[in-house]
Amino acid sequence: MNILLRRLGAVLLPSGLALLIAFGSSGPALAQTFDVPDGFHVGKGDDFPPDGKWRPILTVRPDPGPFSDLSAIRLGQVAGAVGNPKAWLQRRVTLDLGQTGNTGSVFDSPDSPFSDPLFDALRKAVPELMKMAEQVARLPLESCDAPGKGYNATGAYDELYCVFTVGPIRQYLVLRLQEAQGHWYYTEVTTMNERRLRHLLAIADTFKTGG
Repeated sequence: MNILLRRLGAVLLPSGLALLIAFGSSGPALAQTFDVPDGFHVGKGDDFPPDGKWRPILTVRPDPGPFSDLSAIRLGQVAGAVGNPKAWLQRRVTLDLGQTGNTGSVFDSPDSPFSDPLFDALRKAVPELMKMAEQVARLPLESCDAPGKGYNATGAYDELYCVFTVGPIRQYLVLRLQEAQGHWYYTEVTTMNERRLRHLLAIADTFKTGG
């Protein structure tokens, strides 16, 4: 299920210090640094699965709350060199729909909190939202700005900024690709809240790496 549908499901069923992370590589160990303020915490990147193109390093999230799982910065190291950073980023914007599943089961299960007639309007709206999400997924790059350049604490990076809209729901996706000390780093920023996006991008701008 694509990133937008996963966030849609999460909406329907909501579940000041510097950080130094080191990891091994084929060469000397490198260290990646974000300045992570109060209100955020860092994980190992376990929810950012490697696909042969990168390996996860860490994930930054807001401290636990009703919707904190909807916002994250995920950092990974790219495997090998990148010949065309802009094309590399555009290839990352792929929304694998897979099977959307039977949305009716969310409402019809005897254990579902949404089985009450009070949620009939929501029951009718979900299939339409799913159809809209599928339409967005067919041409995902139409929801993205042209690749551009930016600068953070380490230097220049390539960036792709996307906003996927499904009915009243927005999914912000910002992808960055940056070369530093002979390695390429991939940063993915996701959220459904524009104000939170500004917070996350401010943290992403502090990215540094050293030997």
